[in-house]
Amino acid sequence: MWRSHLLLLIVHVVCRVDATLFSNVTLFGYEKAQLTDHDLAQLSAEHQAYFGFDDSAINTTFAGVSGACKLAPGDDGFPSARTWEEFNATSIVNGTLIAPKPLASPCYNSWGEYNERKCAAITANWMNPYLHEADPTSSMFPLYQGRTCLPRPDPNATCELGSYPKYVMNVSTVAHVQIALNIARNMDIRLVIKNTGHDFLGKSLGAGALSIWTHNMKDLQFIANYKSDSGYEGSAFKVAAGVTVREIYQAAERNNVTVTGGICESVGFAGGYFTGGGHTPMSGYYGMAADNIEAVNLVTADGRFITASNTSHPDLFWAIRGGGGSTWGVVTSVIVRAHPNMPIVASTFSYSTGGNITKEIFWQGTRKFWEMFPTLADAHTYSYFWIYVLPNDQLQFQMVPFWAPGHTIESFNKLIAPWFDYLRSLGIQFTPKTTLHHSFYPAYNDNWGNETVGASTGLPGNRIFPRSNWECPEKFERMFAAIKNTSMSGHTLGGYHQAPQNRLNVDNAVSSAFRHTLSFLIGMALLEDGENATQAQMQKAVKELTEDILGPWRDVAPESEFGGSYLNEANVMEPGWQRSFYGTQYERLAEIKKKWDPKGVFYATTAVGSEEWEVRDGEWGTQTQNGKLCRV
Repeated sequence: MWRSHLLLLIVHVVCRVDATLFSNVTLFGYEKAQLTDHDLAQLSAEHQAYFGFDDSAINTTFAGVSGACKLAPGDDGFPSARTWEEFNATSIVNGTLIAPKPLASPCYNSWGEYNERKCAAITANWMNPYLHEADPTSSMFPLYQGRTCLPRPDPNATCELGSYPKYVMNVSTVAHVQIALNIARNMDIRLVIKNTGHDFLGKSLGAGALSIWTHNMKDLQFIANYKSDSGYEGSAFKVAAGVTVREIYQAAERNNVTVTGGICESVGFAGGYFTGGGHTPMSGYYGMAADNIEAVNLVTADGRFITASNTSHPDLFWAIRGGGGSTWGVVTSVIVRAHPNMPIVASTFSYSTGGNITKEIFWQGTRKFWEMFPTLADAHTYSYFWIYVLPNDQLQFQMVPFWAPGHTIESFNKLIAPWFDYLRSLGIQFTPKTTLHHSFYPAYNDNWGNETVGASTGLPGNRIFPRSNWECPEKFERMFAAIKNTSMSGHTLGGYHQAPQNRLNVDNAVSSAFRHTLSFLIGMALLEDGENATQAQMQKAVKELTEDILGPWRDVAPESEFGGSYLNEANVMEPGWQRSFYGTQYERLAEIKKKWDPKGVFYATTAVGSEEWEVRDGEWGTQTQNGKLCRV
């Protein structure tokens, strides 16, 4: 019966929607193709139970059953393979449903498609983000998938689906999103959302799940004269869910404007990036990416398509800008401010220990840089740097790059002179390559773009350090000693100086830590035996990252003083993640989550409300998504 009901849907899905958003901005074509109440009214009550909206999902208290799990393959009630095939044959779905295989499956006999040539190509490109971006399920950080199917030269080894979803809807209309979401909610199947898969914590993964893949929604519209209900007047872009940072940067350059994106060009712009806050090289002028969002089109937990803005569902609009991805709805497009282009000075350089440059001299010179963070940030600049522990036990500092928007070569040299002069006085040799670019994208293109992902050799985490640590000499000493000790203990670290503050004076859910920060640092615990690490070795690395690397940073940048962690690039095992990731906003976010998604349709690890759920994945050594999702 259930299968036959699906076939009745094919003649009923039509478009009866308002084609305008507001401010005379039209919906994208794919947003006009919606599932409506009129369509569902043509079906029987039984049919509507599967495909219908849930008008009780909003403003209703739902008491979940403790221990109850989302339906998974093998459970009674989970649709059969034939049911999914018939679903896919309907004209509304039209072949967009995918029964995925792991990206590396050509390396194995177990999937019946071993292909030595394909396996070699996948292996050679495994660190390339675009390989994973173009795949409907692959994650750029396979540790959190469970490493169940890595590319290996052993075709007889085991390759399992693991925490890759069971089915994927390659959505190209709002109706596709609504149908997938309604089926998952009404049948109590786990739902996940993937754009590119660039997530350190595995939020686009879920064993047995139905996944909504937004990657192929690529519409992008420049609006020269936009007027927002927030009071903003100026240029803007309307950006579809599948547009990457690279694509919007290129469009901005064509239109002689700048947008606030990140440094990894493979990241999806209108998804986890801005919903996580989105730190950006332009933060010294325009704050966080989320601060620049003027409207969001999305499908909410009840299956309805809405616009969230300052005057339309303002509580949801507040939450989705910084309150985390895969949490509030399925975003189909956003409107983001575009700013005038300005010149960018970018400078790269490095220096190392060796010869007369001892580690102590190295750190004396590096300390001067840290001391200057308030001055550098107040000059609207941003930097991205690494301190490497080399195989010969030497240290190397790499600036890649120092980013100075709105500066000239002369003003940059004057700003940086106290540090450069001090390095030279210590005998530290370095040769800056400093270039003036006349707009954002050429500067970006020259300095970023060699992004690599997909490694299973280490566990990353980060800490946000508050400005108050620079305003109190005692706090600065403790902070710098903790950072220096991380390096001297043999750990590579990377990071940024930046001060997004709240430069556009907006009210949203961006973590309070980002409103007070001067620095954001990344630490890494390496895995013994790399991708072949055992569960015990994984547990050891988790402990090292959480306690030995991030623990001392946490001590000198506690949440009570506006320390925190960037939720998009975090340690999945971060203790007290609610306050660490979301700052003082978490309590309000939790209330909004209960209002808009009381049944827990949207789950992602460490997302708002996720403490009410657990993934029963066994003993992997760290949190993966390779297990049933159940209420705590």
